Amino acid sequence: MATPRIRLGKWGEGVAGRFLQEKGYRLLDANYRCRWGEVDIVAQEGDELVFVEVRTRRGTQFGTPEESVTAAKARRLIATAQDYLQQHGQEKSDGASI
Repeated sequence: MATPRIRLGKWGEGVAGRFLQEKGYRLLDANYRCRWGEVDIVAQEGDELVFVEVRTRRGTQFGTPEESVTAAKARRLIATAQDYLQQHGQEKSDGASI
């Protein structure tokens, strides 16, 4: 059985996915995993791919969701995104926004 924390995270990923779809993005993958880590959502709008790390919080007592992404986590996200691009036939990325 999933813990409340896991259920909250899955709920947040669902909300984020629906938000992106409403904005015109097509969801390509969810919870993409490789040896470098995991990215919660991979979506596309036109020629642009976005890699989304969803951070769901009940409040700001422990900081904002953005503040919870450490430099190490950002590096893992970038490496995971690069792995995704290589595995799906795209060899380079123009940049990363965290």
